[in-house]
Amino acid sequence: MDEYALEVDSLQRSLARLRVEEAAQPLIDEYEMELRILVALYEAATRTMDTRDGDPRLAGALAGLGFGEWELDNVYAFVYEVAMEVDTEGRDLAALVGEMDFPALLLAAADERR
Repeated sequence: MDEYALEVDSLQRSLARLRVEEAAQPLIDEYEMELRILVALYEAATRTMDTRDGDPRLAGALAGLGFGEWELDNVYAFVYEVAMEVDTEGRDLAALVGEMDFPALLLAAADERR
């Protein structure tokens, strides 16, 4: 289990504890939102990792952008950075992250840099 899966698990346990303790709803809502975003980022990073075999340019693009080798931490860093820069226009960030094509965004960002 990687550190991101551990973080998701920890947040899920904290959220469950808050519900059992009948914490204030705004606090529960905040934890739920944080969990949705974290899960979306983690899933986007792992999906992006899985696409490398289909397009060998991805690893070079990631390195060329300064994120380093094709490892989960570095792919996650790229996904996170792109997600934090997106204009949500009032939409749910977790939903937007789930819709984004990070491999295509990675290649496009690398092309722009050239």
